[in-house]
Amino acid sequence: MFKSLGIAITVATIFVSNVTVASENIFAQASKGSFNDAAIVKLFEKQPALTAEVIFAGTPTNTFKQAVDNSALAFSAVENSTIDGRLVQASVEAFQQYQLVEARAFITTPIEMCVLMNSQDVANNTGITTIASHPAALKQINIWKAGFKPQEVEIPEGTAAAARLVSSQELPEGTAAIGACVLNTVYTNLDVVERGVQDNKNNKTSFLLMKVEPRETEISEGEARSELMEAIKLGKKTVKVNL
Repeated sequence: MFKSLGIAITVATIFVSNVTVASENIFAQASKGSFNDAAIVKLFEKQPALTAEVIFAGTPTNTFKQAVDNSALAFSAVENSTIDGRLVQASVEAFQQYQLVEARAFITTPIEMCVLMNSQDVANNTGITTIASHPAALKQINIWKAGFKPQEVEIPEGTAAAARLVSSQELPEGTAAIGACVLNTVYTNLDVVERGVQDNKNNKTSFLLMKVEPRETEISEGEARSELMEAIKLGKKTVKVNL
């Protein structure tokens, strides 16, 4: 058995899958055009047998819930190189309510932050006066934005939501969205005007494709962190994909 901080995880109830067959649908954290979206696309490219329908479900907790309710798999960010302690807090919170049954795949991918503007602003040579993104993303581009100190608009719903607002011109002229480069494939009237603006050029996030089930009783944050670390170890024993 795995034992950490008094937690016992029974090997008989957790499986590491080396069979790359995804018959179930996949519920993924975040939304279309997010870094999670880019990661699962890369996972399918590297392991085509895993390819399945992907439904985006927002938070890890809701992702896990939808996966359980629909007898599907869950895909969530679990670890990031820039976070103190590395674990993604929202996934820790999800693990307080849900537990790992099977690890299907593990992928680590670089996080490249791009600057995207509405095509009309680009055509008009409009300069960037405002940037919009999730608060966490805005905190990771300090070096780039220090050069011209734009106004900042926090979009708690996420980087994809910021891109949608820029695409539909619901934010002031000269506003750029900060997010994944693939957002211009979701909102085709967005242009990528700069790439790799993140402070940490070695920013990497790891994602786990897994089967989960609800817990009978919610566990503490410390216990959840321990179990998530064990889940990551199990995920790394699958066919690991590094990009």
